[in-house]
Amino acid sequence: MLLVEQVDRLWKDEAEAAVRAGYWVGRVQSIRRFTSENKDARAPYKPLLLLWLIGRLAAGRPAEVSFKESELDLKLLMHRYRLGRSVRVGFPFVYLGTNPELWRVEDSGGNDVSKMPQQTKESPVFLREEAVGALAPEFELALHDPHVRSRVVNALLHMEFPETLHEEILQEVNLGHLIAREQSPRDPRFKSTVLRAYEDRCSFCGYDLRLGGSPVGIDAAHVQMRSKGGPDRIENGLALCVQHHRLFDFGALGLDQDHRILVSEHLNLSDQESAARIKSLVGTQIRRPLRRYRLPAAEHVDWHNKNLFKHPAR
Repeated sequence: MLLVEQVDRLWKDEAEAAVRAGYWVGRVQSIRRFTSENKDARAPYKPLLLLWLIGRLAAGRPAEVSFKESELDLKLLMHRYRLGRSVRVGFPFVYLGTNPELWRVEDSGGNDVSKMPQQTKESPVFLREEAVGALAPEFELALHDPHVRSRVVNALLHMEFPETLHEEILQEVNLGHLIAREQSPRDPRFKSTVLRAYEDRCSFCGYDLRLGGSPVGIDAAHVQMRSKGGPDRIENGLALCVQHHRLFDFGALGLDQDHRILVSEHLNLSDQESAARIKSLVGTQIRRPLRRYRLPAAEHVDWHNKNLFKHPAR
């Protein structure tokens, strides 16, 4: 009887943990967007701020941090995974405060910074002198549970970032040793269809290495992220070697509407050998799929161009 009671208690504990994790996943997924009305647009900065804060907390740092103390670290992190050319670190730091169940920002007098006049709360000078943010107490407590923390972190990653970047981001925010990455479910036919369409060759460089007759290092890449409305269909797919897949997801490579390859000016080409290979891609047409398969559709190429590619192109 004692063993039965222990098993029942274990099942109950696991069920309660799952409910608790689901609640906080729902909270982070409902973060108020600071960007456009387009639900499929990317808004990565608040998730990056939360990932950085969770990494601090997991390392034993306080749940409270001043803007002055966090500004440089956040600027570097957000610049690396930015949209467009500039990042105003104060925006996510302040405007995440509109979700008080997760984060609050106060001045030295205890006033809610997120409710202050726009000119005040967006002033870097004011923020450096006055603003201190803190994870909400209940959220902080929940994040000490490894199961909740893992579910929340994976939810934040899948909200705004391609899966090829997840491991790198986890390392950047000091969570790589704590979080097991979760892959989102996808149509198993997507990979086989894309690789067959492009004959197991990278559509950018033609790489087609095989081991025992099977392709090695070739991925079926999504042009538009699945979490942002991109379907598991050939018109949203490209066969890319591992290197070009990562560069494509990072925004260093892209496509124009004529399916010519774009290379970002921001990509460092200091290594001569690598530079020659990358520069040879500029303006070249991708390798076309077999005749009965479609090229990437215009709407998916446009999404990538607006949400991932780091303009301007070379």
